[in-house]
Amino acid sequence: MDNIKIAVIAGTPVDTKMGVDFLSLKGIIAQGYSVSTCPEEQSKIQILSPIVLRKILIKMINKIKHEKINTIIVYCNSLSAAVDMDKLSDKMHIRIITPFHVYKKIARSYNNVGVLTANNQSSAGIEKVIQIVNPNCNVIGIGMLAIVVDIEKGITSEKIVEKFALGSVINFYNIIKVDVIILGCTHFPYLYNELKKYTSIPILDPAELMYKMI
Repeated sequence: MDNIKIAVIAGTPVDTKMGVDFLSLKGIIAQGYSVSTCPEEQSKIQILSPIVLRKILIKMINKIKHEKINTIIVYCNSLSAAVDMDKLSDKMHIRIITPFHVYKKIARSYNNVGVLTANNQSSAGIEKVIQIVNPNCNVIGIGMLAIVVDIEKGITSEKIVEKFALGSVINFYNIIKVDVIILGCTHFPYLYNELKKYTSIPILDPAELMYKMI
């Protein structure tokens, strides 16, 4: 697949690089495009200025099309929640794959879902897209932007899990018996191995399923 070129749009330079590196390991040429400079700026523009954000994305997509790239992966859950990417895809005549497409595909497989996200707008967006497909699915979301900030600082996964009591969060999901825990932020695979120590519940990283959609 080394002849395929994909544009990766994400919130900050860090998760943009994560997306580019993920695809590069799969043998795909990837070009990154960041919307914001840091998690705080990213969250603020997504929640408070969605119209401005949409204009930024349109300008970015025009540049991507000029560079002869015809497929985009949005490597960011909260960005996918802030802007209707399907409408943007139709308007701009370009294929856009997001984590939300993955959630639509798996929604009928689960009735109780735990979600860890960067902010609660993202949690609400994931809940909505799942319940559109499966109205009976119970989605329990927790959003913590501070985790993303610490990941971008390079703090170890062990220290982050301890600092934010994520072992207790995962144990809460154990107690209420969710069917799956979704890493609803593309930064959070950084914590995957540490979180798995606290549960036998499947932990879903949507990146692999987005890759399969290319």
